[in-house]
Amino acid sequence: MEKKLWFSLFIIIAICLACTHTAGLSKPASYEFMVDIPEGWRKIDNNRYLLVTRENPFQQYILVQNRPIGKSFRHTKKKMQKAMLPEEAAQVVIDELISDQNLLNLRVLKNTPEIIKGFDGFKILYTYQDAEGHTYQTLYYGFIKEDTFFNLRFTASDRFHFQRDIEAFRHMLNSFEIIKAEAT
Repeated sequence: MEKKLWFSLFIIIAICLACTHTAGLSKPASYEFMVDIPEGWRKIDNNRYLLVTRENPFQQYILVQNRPIGKSFRHTKKKMQKAMLPEEAAQVVIDELISDQNLLNLRVLKNTPEIIKGFDGFKILYTYQDAEGHTYQTLYYGFIKEDTFFNLRFTASDRFHFQRDIEAFRHMLNSFEIIKAEAT
């Protein structure tokens, strides 16, 4: 019973982190993505993001998301813009993380430029704690392609899971492909 409660709580938090304010109309992203899910990982997805986990989301998960540029984030008033430099886009993400009161003791360990599938982007490595005092480490990649912001992130609950499962994340990152969204 307690595991179901924790899993439900995690899904709610993941949705909050991945979702955005729904105020105002937002144009759908022009680009979608495809990735290979590593063997042994299971998928939890919906129309807003892809979430995969090996054991359970409290141990580790990989989240992949595309979002329209002008769409608001949940915790910051800053928005992505088409002409942003990677370091400016990274700062929007960091501001979102800092503004999220669910991420306790947030520490940004690294924030560097990164080429992601041929696009200028960024890589952020950070740690935080949840309300129960559990520490998580996240490796976050992001970039902008025209009117779409893509992000891929790997979060693990401890050094063991992070080290063990980082190759699965790298596999997904290397298999990541952008495809033109179908007109609806």
